[in-house]
Amino acid sequence: MKLIIYTLLIITLVAGAVVEVRDGLGFPVANATVCVSGQCVITNATGFAEVPQGEVEIYVEGILVWRTHATGHEVATIYKLETLDIEPLNAGGVLTLKMVKLINGTYRDVEVQFFNNTLSKAVPVGNINYPVEIYILQLQDHHLKTPAVVKTTLWNTKIDLKSLGLVEVCRISTHPPIRQVYIYVNQTLTAVGEAALTAYLIPGLSYRGVAETYALTPNGSSYAVEFNPLEYCNKSLVVNATHLVVRAVDSFSTVRRDWKIKVAGNVYSGEADLWVLQGVPYTITVEAGFSNKSLTIIANKSSDYILVTIENAYLDLAYTQPPRKVYIYGNYTVIATMPRRVELPPGVYTVVADFVNRNETYTVVLKAGETKQLVVGQKVTTSQNRETGTSGEMGASTYAFISVIVAIVLAAAAAALRATPRRRQQGRGQSRS
Repeated sequence: MKLIIYTLLIITLVAGAVVEVRDGLGFPVANATVCVSGQCVITNATGFAEVPQGEVEIYVEGILVWRTHATGHEVATIYKLETLDIEPLNAGGVLTLKMVKLINGTYRDVEVQFFNNTLSKAVPVGNINYPVEIYILQLQDHHLKTPAVVKTTLWNTKIDLKSLGLVEVCRISTHPPIRQVYIYVNQTLTAVGEAALTAYLIPGLSYRGVAETYALTPNGSSYAVEFNPLEYCNKSLVVNATHLVVRAVDSFSTVRRDWKIKVAGNVYSGEADLWVLQGVPYTITVEAGFSNKSLTIIANKSSDYILVTIENAYLDLAYTQPPRKVYIYGNYTVIATMPRRVELPPGVYTVVADFVNRNETYTVVLKAGETKQLVVGQKVTTSQNRETGTSGEMGASTYAFISVIVAIVLAAAAAALRATPRRRQQGRGQSRS
């Protein structure tokens, strides 16, 4: 084993040094130039080059990137600089490497343009940390009137635009009903956010902000407001709107999901939940079918709750025989075949039942929140409650009832007369004793 080590050592001393050039991922770099004392060798496909021992210089793409003293097996790792770390906005300009040694032995500055932080040509980076100057000519699509110059090194190309005063941080917080905020410069969108927005503004440019909201205008369109972002940096953006809830209820305090609520160009079922603008009149209409109700409101607080009540009553109908048609006239008209329950607004109604060979007519008074029953087809006297019906004659049952009452009264009177003398005799007997 020792013999093998000594043999390799002797071979190395005789043959010189082996230089291996790799990239940042460990792959071989072919066609790199390795020079010792003016004698240069090109690396092969495996990235190797054999050179005499001594001071070694490695050139990639004609630029000196590595310098070392080679005595045996030397490994040089060459990275590629493709982008610059410029924040918080992308920038464009020129990267200048100062006093770069070229393969021909001369020194000069090497310029590489970049756009959106990306270099137009990758720069090889080894163990030589060249001084660089970064000229920032534009931020995003905006060209600077005066270029900004940053002096640094090839190993440190990170630039903070905020510290250079080239960018101003603008944080805007929002509250409902704001849904989304957009910031434009010259019709170009530069920032977008929801509850909180952070925008990086370039001093001297004219910015325009647009806040989209959930609020509806009276005609139903979504409300949006424009603002100057510079006036709201590190502040809250507020839209004067009201969270409005409207419920349609009947006289029984029931929310009627079958009734329509129309407001701000939209139709809701029984309950409307929306945002409206403050200080602007809105018309609310509730359609109950048998009746409609409209009102106009002007909201002036952050939230509001409105109950819209439409008075109603129910008429339940029972039938002793089926009519051909039932007609209900009054504050609302209903024509139907044997309706069982009819919802009506309060009022006085005439109910006509068509039995083909005759009509039965009834008068019903309905109060708000009342449920009343009506038996249709049963004949009753005119002295009875007219809600159960009308007829021109007394029924036989009525005469029988009166006859029974008269008989009971006469029998009671006769019994009273027979008992009176008996009480007088009993009184006299007691006095004699």
